[in-house]
Amino acid sequence: MKIDSKTGILGLFGNPSRHSLSPIIQNFFLSEYGKNCVYLSFEPGSINLKESFNGAKNLRFVGLNVTMPFKEDVFNLVDSADEPATVFRAVNTVRFLPEDNNKAIGCSTDGAGVIKSLEDKKFLWKGKKCLLLGAGGAAKSAAYSILQKPVEDIFVFDILPGKTDYLFELLGKPKKIKPLKNLTDIDERLNEIDLIINCTPAGMNTGNIDNTDLQAVPGRWSLKDKFVFDMVYKPFNTKLIEKARADGASEVIPGIEMLINQAAFSFKIWFEIMPEERLLKEIENELVKSLI
Repeated sequence: MKIDSKTGILGLFGNPSRHSLSPIIQNFFLSEYGKNCVYLSFEPGSINLKESFNGAKNLRFVGLNVTMPFKEDVFNLVDSADEPATVFRAVNTVRFLPEDNNKAIGCSTDGAGVIKSLEDKKFLWKGKKCLLLGAGGAAKSAAYSILQKPVEDIFVFDILPGKTDYLFELLGKPKKIKPLKNLTDIDERLNEIDLIINCTPAGMNTGNIDNTDLQAVPGRWSLKDKFVFDMVYKPFNTKLIEKARADGASEVIPGIEMLINQAAFSFKIWFEIMPEERLLKEIENELVKSLI
């Protein structure tokens, strides 16, 4: 793509954000669809986040992605937000509307990314029992979206019980959500669990954070015949992914799939174009090579 005076700017706000694969994914989409736009990473400090956000708005950026630790802060800066973002008061995508004084619209594509990743693997929701490990931002998005499906139960565990309770209350204390105080509470019911999603940093290595030695589930658990979904995408083969494959899980979904799917939904918000499946698979294959 040739950069000229009309080239638009998309940005990723996070701290850290330089490790992110989002620029590779989004610039690939931009190139494939011939958009005169470039996607860049930015690392504003917490103290000047509002100033940075307003700078992007005033400079007429096309939009933003937002990652940790700014998702909740940026929610408070947008002019309006979609329903998922409003429920858990966090955004990962912002679209600026040039036709409306660059009004900032906040959205969350994380939940949509979770659902697509599972449905791409033919996961059937009806009557299923799910276990979410972690109750932070990623878990909130997953829980909200899975609640829209005809599942039977969604068990949630976090090492900080207060976070689990907050997620439960935030979503309106739905009967399908079953907060857990201890993972041993699920031991005797493990054979009933159809889907396990790791929403924690266990297994992650970003360079700044190295949790590669951490296992998201107890070693005593058998993951045979379960769908296992790890949101961690770096490294590609986490300890959870390796265990799931060794145990004979029915389907193993690495985090790179969610990353690409939520990115595709962000691209749709900015350009009203959903990237084709062949492009999602092409960029996935390229990224996997760099992660293994």
